[in-house]
Amino acid sequence: MRNKSLFLLLAGICGTIAAVGVGQWMQAQNGNAQIQMVEILVTTQAVNAEEQITPDKLRLEQWPVDRVPTGASSDLTQFEGRFAKVPLYEGEPMLDVKLMNEVEDKVVPQGYSVVSLEAGRDGTVNLVSPGDRVDIRGFFTKGEFFPRDTALDVLTGVKVYGIDGITKFDEETPRPRNARNIQLLIRRADVDAFDFAKKLGEISLSLGSPSADEGKLAEGEMSVSAKTFLQDLQERRDEQERLRKLAEQEQQNQGTSEPVQTKSNGKKVIHRMVKLEAGRLVEYEWLEGETLPRISGELNPTNDSAGDATPSTDSQDTQTTSGGDDFLRGANSPFFAPPTGEGGE
Repeated sequence: MRNKSLFLLLAGICGTIAAVGVGQWMQAQNGNAQIQMVEILVTTQAVNAEEQITPDKLRLEQWPVDRVPTGASSDLTQFEGRFAKVPLYEGEPMLDVKLMNEVEDKVVPQGYSVVSLEAGRDGTVNLVSPGDRVDIRGFFTKGEFFPRDTALDVLTGVKVYGIDGITKFDEETPRPRNARNIQLLIRRADVDAFDFAKKLGEISLSLGSPSADEGKLAEGEMSVSAKTFLQDLQERRDEQERLRKLAEQEQQNQGTSEPVQTKSNGKKVIHRMVKLEAGRLVEYEWLEGETLPRISGELNPTNDSAGDATPSTDSQDTQTTSGGDDFLRGANSPFFAPPTGEGGE
């Protein structure tokens, strides 16, 4: 009995020692497997495409060694002064592959398009360089959409992408003396407004500044100036359609008894003249702008009725035409006055 108790006591002591040893061994294993961290540079704010990287836009952050992306670094000099190829988000690791040297590389930012415009005669293209801002204004003559000559703002704060295809001037690629084209960087959502303005009228450029909504618009969202311009076009189109339907309704209300005459709104002046021909007073008339007059009627200076006497008058006129001015004398003259008084009987 005593031997059995002794064996149980020894077994308990051995179990306790084993448990303590296993626990210490596991703690040692966990300590050896602790995750290693390293510092890399990440962005402190959102960075737009082609925006320059400055020290205030970067900070050091601890990252697990096995999760550090290729191209990341803690060396500020590796990134400072370079430019972003694509938009960068806050907290994103700064990578060499996402940066470019402006002199060597040129890229169209995501969500933008480059459009080309002929250099106008106003000389604005000679005042700007790539990276400057311009405002686009359209001039539209009287026509389908515009009841009178009109000038409208199309886009504001547009960045100049290049001049004659040159995106940066230096000693090797100087500014052309007589620039023929200018390239503009326009949001894809605003391209429709630019195309409509270019098709419907003439476009001119003026020096501008970044628009108030720049950097606040989501990708694919139209700028305020483009929305305003397209809305104005739509309102003008709706007004023209309303007037067309109103004109059709007025023509229908006039009825079908009278033919519809298509005449210009301007009224022509009618000139009239009376001429004495073969004992007759003939009235002529002609419209202003016409070269030949036309007969509008005859006047009867004797106030006689022209009923049945018309044929005889015509025959008399035919006979007296060859007689010179004899028809002005005698009782048949339109100016003949019968004598009065006793001596005249």
